[in-house]
Amino acid sequence: MTEKKFVLRPALWAFALAGSLAMAASVALAASNRAAAEVAVAADAAAPSDGANSDGSKVWNFDHDRGYSKPQDWKAVAGDWRVLIDRDAPSEPNTLGLPGYGLPHTRQVKIWFSSFFTTDYLVAIPKDTTEYADFSYEAAFKAWGGAWGSYAGLVLRYTDPQSYYVLAAACPKDTLALYRMSGGQLNLIKEVPAPLERGRWYTFKVDARGGHFIAYLDGKQMFAADDGAIAKGRIGVWSQNDSRVSFDNIKLTPVASGS
Repeated sequence: MTEKKFVLRPALWAFALAGSLAMAASVALAASNRAAAEVAVAADAAAPSDGANSDGSKVWNFDHDRGYSKPQDWKAVAGDWRVLIDRDAPSEPNTLGLPGYGLPHTRQVKIWFSSFFTTDYLVAIPKDTTEYADFSYEAAFKAWGGAWGSYAGLVLRYTDPQSYYVLAAACPKDTLALYRMSGGQLNLIKEVPAPLERGRWYTFKVDARGGHFIAYLDGKQMFAADDGAIAKGRIGVWSQNDSRVSFDNIKLTPVASGS
């Protein structure tokens, strides 16, 4: 009997190990298929993201782009901007954002380490080169990661990487602020407290009329500010350093000057 037990035990262990490996392979295959399906859904979405509406507004929701690829209608000035899949997005499944995954480990470490010594401003703008003076500009955003905080910004009157305005939401700093970028330095124009949570979708908006700006968060007016240094320019989105942020339903509505 004793000999028989020792003969059966290795066989039982081998059977259990084979079963475990088969189960692990099945789980891995299911996960792979699920990820592939998500990419396929994002790739097959056909809604245009940059069509002009009857009121002259333009909307970008990135749902016609392929998931985890470069957006078709936007380009990165600085930063690894990608089309990210988010099932909680206001216009699912696609968003424009800065991924916290998929980057080589050495690159992730480099981005994090460089933030100790420098501040890198990450900007993406539409490929459309139209410049605007007076307009309403809004977007949904979700700040969801970053060692030094999460930052989401609406870039307005962009002329080059050294000259633009940005309406910036900071979490967990919990502020909403208007800055003017000049010579590589952000100059604060106005800042107010604004409680924000990571991983939650918000909307922010700025009305620009000449040198007068009004900022909103989730439909509530937060502040008004004045600065006439930059008269017109392009629009875009913004973040900094290793911040992880996503944008959806970006909307620009031009208005006649002086109205």
